[in-house]
Amino acid sequence: MPKWNVHFNMHLDDQYNEIVYLVARAHALADVILDIPIPPSVKGKLDALNILRAVRGTTGIEGAELTEEEVRQIMESPRKRPVLPQNRSREEQEARNAEKLMYHLAKKLNQDSNLPLTEKLVCKIHEIITKGIDYQHNIPGKYRTHNVHAGSYVPPSGKDVGKLMREFIQWFNTGAPRAWDPVIQAIVAHFYVVSIHPFGDGNGRTARGVESFLLYKAGVNPRSFYSLANYYYKYRPEYVQFLDHVRFNSNGDLTPFVLFASKGLVSELEQVHSEVLANVKVIAFRDYAREELALSNKLGSRVGERMANLLTYLSHGEIVSLKEVRRGKHSLSGLYAKLTTKTLSRDINFLNQHELVIVVGDELRANLDIMTRYVPPREFM
Repeated sequence: MPKWNVHFNMHLDDQYNEIVYLVARAHALADVILDIPIPPSVKGKLDALNILRAVRGTTGIEGAELTEEEVRQIMESPRKRPVLPQNRSREEQEARNAEKLMYHLAKKLNQDSNLPLTEKLVCKIHEIITKGIDYQHNIPGKYRTHNVHAGSYVPPSGKDVGKLMREFIQWFNTGAPRAWDPVIQAIVAHFYVVSIHPFGDGNGRTARGVESFLLYKAGVNPRSFYSLANYYYKYRPEYVQFLDHVRFNSNGDLTPFVLFASKGLVSELEQVHSEVLANVKVIAFRDYAREELALSNKLGSRVGERMANLLTYLSHGEIVSLKEVRRGKHSLSGLYAKLTTKTLSRDINFLNQHELVIVVGDELRANLDIMTRYVPPREFM
């Protein structure tokens, strides 16, 4: 792959029909997500999921896969108390750094909602995400002075990095990007940071950090720092292809990469929207269940509280084997300790009659879908 001479004479069709639609869709989804009230516990879960996505885009390339539970444990544990084994310490540090970056940028934007993109900020993003990790030939927060390769792509010479970053920031803040929607600005900033490749390592995460900062500033990811890392990793060949296409084959047209990334942003926002609604559905189900128990004069009694606890457990979406519960081999069995199996059957029959649970053979689950009964049919929305 030949070396691309980074320049700022690129053009973009921001009125391209599909881009206009995707940008509008992204803003609409963000507004809906922001308007849905969620408790702190759900916010914490979303933060863990988004940090997981941000880190997985880099660790996954090396064959490592952090789980949601591992990220949650890392977020909840003190920094000096390792969660993962020593041979996975880099993954853990990457997760901690991703969390620190998210809260650092949120704090900065809460202090100044018009905080501009500057070289200093880009360097700070890089410093936070690479600090404490032994990347070769990398100094956190400092531009590289040596030459590097990024796969088959040859980034600019180390001696040109400082000049190119100054030109990029000036162009971004005073040039053509000022007329573009913030979603497009964020994607274009990602393109240039990853193309200039200003650091010894961590350039992809820095580019995505800049992208997330600009999206958060624009209110497009107000609940958390939704990262496109997961999308870029999932479609890594296409990601690299579009980057190179714009650099070498598009005659200076940024539109193909912006279109590709916009699809990814909408996809991520749709997933977050589904996650938020799923959690709200659980909360609504629990409230509805207690109302049903209260109307039947069950709430406040030992029977009613037992049923409420049973429904709370089932609302997580787990399918439970009644046989295991009866045999005392399930965590729910404690609710029926010293009680007969007939008591369990009576409870299940009552909840089934009130459409709070679904029983199929030996399997028991919460009837979460009952909440959709109160949602207007899609064709009338």
